[in-house]
Amino acid sequence: MPSPGQNLYHSDLHLLLHQALDKSDTHPLEQYLTEHSALPGPRMNTALVNVFAGLIGELVIQPEMPPIERLEALLDGWAALSLEDAPVNNPREILPAAAVMSYGRVAVVRPDWWDDEVAKLHKAASNRRWRVRELVAAALQRMLVADWERTYQLLVSWLSDDDPLVIRASAAAIAEPPLLVNKTRGENALFIQTKAINWLEKVPLERRREEGVAVLCKALGYTLSVASPKNGLTLNIFSIVRRVELWV
Repeated sequence: MPSPGQNLYHSDLHLLLHQALDKSDTHPLEQYLTEHSALPGPRMNTALVNVFAGLIGELVIQPEMPPIERLEALLDGWAALSLEDAPVNNPREILPAAAVMSYGRVAVVRPDWWDDEVAKLHKAASNRRWRVRELVAAALQRMLVADWERTYQLLVSWLSDDDPLVIRASAAAIAEPPLLVNKTRGENALFIQTKAINWLEKVPLERRREEGVAVLCKALGYTLSVASPKNGLTLNIFSIVRRVELWV
């Protein structure tokens, strides 16, 4: 059940979003999001982000929604904000975060738009802002809830990427305890963690000190702990992660 605060967000954002799309005036919407972002601070207001993404999801299934070009310009513009225009721990960081979460919501409610939204999430997985990367994983988790098999196959395909941050997104998305409700899903999660470890083992010497490799190693410390208890993961894989951490 939505909290009173979330209901207020919904009411306010509904009005501001339509104003942004109908009148091409995005400033009030951006101002509202940044003022309620809880940034700078330890935790961004993800409740606000989720309400916004939910509104986008409601909008794109309406028979008479605003022109898709305006919606794409809004979200894609936020997602493309440079680190200088939306720094880490700055209130404006909520804008690319909101865009990313919205992509996941649109993929769920408009599966016919799946490929476009997935391409945008793939790009965002390499974002230099860690909060944005976390919301890529969260968006993918919503997609797993809606369509496990299709999203799982997507995560497997990402494992062939050359970017460790994309590998990290795949591993982090599926390592969510409430999602691993049966043996098949547990095995799926373990498969992705194992493939991520295999990717790390093959990292050439000249790339070992890349920031993205270190981020992947740190993430696997958690994701392996989620995937392993019910799947008999051997200590050998943990030892590989430890060895990689040492040379990073």
